[in-house]
Amino acid sequence: MSQKITYSTDDLDVYTTNETIPINVDVRVLLDNRTSVDANAVLFNSPRTIKKNDIRFCINSEKHYTKDTVVNQITQMMVKHFNTVKLFDHAYYDNDLNANYYLTGVLNNFYSEQQFSNEVAVGSSFELTGDLATAGKKTPGKVIIEIANLKLFKKDGTLVKDFGTFYKEYNDEYTVDLYCWCAYQTINKKLKFYINDLADKIRNEMQKH
Repeated sequence: MSQKITYSTDDLDVYTTNETIPINVDVRVLLDNRTSVDANAVLFNSPRTIKKNDIRFCINSEKHYTKDTVVNQITQMMVKHFNTVKLFDHAYYDNDLNANYYLTGVLNNFYSEQQFSNEVAVGSSFELTGDLATAGKKTPGKVIIEIANLKLFKKDGTLVKDFGTFYKEYNDEYTVDLYCWCAYQTINKKLKFYINDLADKIRNEMQKH
């Protein structure tokens, strides 16, 4: 089963027009730097279930993402999210000629890990009764998302603002499933929080600029 990086933006808080940054921004596809981070190697070399110290974990293995690349999908969600919360007059996706500014960045981390549940596995063997008993089961997990070198330029290449690195780590208990698709679902949910906080960071720093 292929997994997509997506979430609903329908419930996002929309800021008032006077808080909108009055520019049109082309959001360039993020540069994918994840393979240079040692901890990410498992995403590219393993299936969606792994073992660490004899404990089984679910991860968002790269092999199960859809044909479009991870950085393309994240960038598309950034554009959709920015437009929904009216961060800019308008955000465009990757090299759109309508923009007079452009935003670049480097994806260092997009990692989801969650402890597998033996209870869910046992419950599934009892079919409907077991499934009902283990529905909503949660296990410890973590999500790490990091975009570095986030910079806003004018169309002519003049640097307007260097926003630096935006790193977030989410540690909590998350709903788990038998087939480990939970790792993908959880990171999608956290990406929504991440991009929302990123939009706030950009808005606040541009207001001080």
